[in-house]
Amino acid sequence: MRAVVALVVFAIGLTVLSREALAQIEIVRSDNLFAPIIRLNTSFYQVRIDQRVIVRLPSQFASPANVAAAREKQTVKIKYKEQKIGKCLWIDKLAGSRPGPNRTLEILTRDGVLIRAYLGDGCLAREFYAGAYMERAYDGKLCVDRDLLHARTGAKCEVDKFRLLIPR
Repeated sequence: MRAVVALVVFAIGLTVLSREALAQIEIVRSDNLFAPIIRLNTSFYQVRIDQRVIVRLPSQFASPANVAAAREKQTVKIKYKEQKIGKCLWIDKLAGSRPGPNRTLEILTRDGVLIRAYLGDGCLAREFYAGAYMERAYDGKLCVDRDLLHARTGAKCEVDKFRLLIPR
């Protein structure tokens, strides 16, 4: 029986494998008649490469006191009308961020467009006074209900929705 199994393995090897590969196979006897041990004379090594890209959105303000003062000045100066925008933003087009009113984070794009991101439950905008961080997704986008925004204070927040801000 051992001879039959060895012959079958050898026949399969001749049809599938090259001569170099056949030179690496060794058939060893075992105590079990139905299971000969097939060993490879080569050794294999595993290499794993991980890559993480962290994107930083710098803040326009330096301290929480300046954030409150700037927010008061800003609400007096300019009023915005919100307009629906898609569920994803290209990360490469984002330039900076600042805390907005209530649970919102205002994101400035490289084109000068202002977008308001509504943060998930339990997140406060004031935690993002030093800017926001995010891990770059495989598609290069920041999407609603998928990606997390990280603050330097340790807060992690999902974005519920994006709105385009248009000055009135």
